[in-house]
Amino acid sequence: MYLTCLEEVAMKIDGISLQMIKNLVGEITESNLKYVDCYISDELGIFIPSVGFCEYAITPQHTHPAYSFVLLSSKEQSIVVPEIEIVENHYLMTAISPDVPHEENISDSFTRYVAIFISKKYFETQFTMYGKKSLEQFFWKQFLIEQDIMLYLKKFMLEFDNKIAGYEKVLDGLTSVITHQIIRRLINVKALSNLVSEKLEIEKVLEFMHQKFGEKLTVGKMAKIAKMSESHFIRCFKKETGVSPMEYLIEIRLNKAKKLLVSETKSITEISLMCGYNSASHFSTSFIKHNKVSPSYYKRSYSNS
Repeated sequence: MYLTCLEEVAMKIDGISLQMIKNLVGEITESNLKYVDCYISDELGIFIPSVGFCEYAITPQHTHPAYSFVLLSSKEQSIVVPEIEIVENHYLMTAISPDVPHEENISDSFTRYVAIFISKKYFETQFTMYGKKSLEQFFWKQFLIEQDIMLYLKKFMLEFDNKIAGYEKVLDGLTSVITHQIIRRLINVKALSNLVSEKLEIEKVLEFMHQKFGEKLTVGKMAKIAKMSESHFIRCFKKETGVSPMEYLIEIRLNKAKKLLVSETKSITEISLMCGYNSASHFSTSFIKHNKVSPSYYKRSYSNS
């Protein structure tokens, strides 16, 4: 069974989907996930802090029943001090074994990362295929993984969100691909040659936009990250996403704003500034244009539901 968690206004985690999350993450609550985007199946879950810390992640000495892996896209977006060199076209990833106590430190600003949880039984079953007699216990073990894993993670998220016919089978297949890609890098199996495409460069920019959505971002700055000229970057970006970089950035900001509005912890003025708008009126105009309702109405609708 594959169920939605933390969806649009008036939708809350139901008992079954929350239990699916608990099977991977532990004794987490709906409130713990108010700032987190979730994509869940029976054997694998992807969790991304979107506009703030995961409250369970910062709980002292918490544990998970599943294997947990954190993908960090840059040194600046790291919840650990990198102990290995991050080479080109790779991400830093950390591993923690089931039932190992740990916690995430709180900093002045939250760090956007991708947390991948793989059920203990499934992960260990797949691991046996590599002829290893035993698994060491991991505690923030660091290793490198090719950037193309992000393409599989994004595909998993899209299938989960859209739920078109056959998506359950696709999620099962992607669970296998993601798990084996992690295992191979974890035990340093020689990787196949990696073809770095413009698609991966755009993925770098998308991650940057999600992390820095509240800051002033220009096309020039984004093109520099993608190592492209501005005109070429705009063409490649629109080819991959269907919209311009600035249109995509507005979409990200408004989606982050929705999550903050339903969390009921910030005022509309605070949310507008956090999401990169110069004023509450500018934010309100943009929000109404894209959502056909005002921020205050959106917030009240969730509260009333």
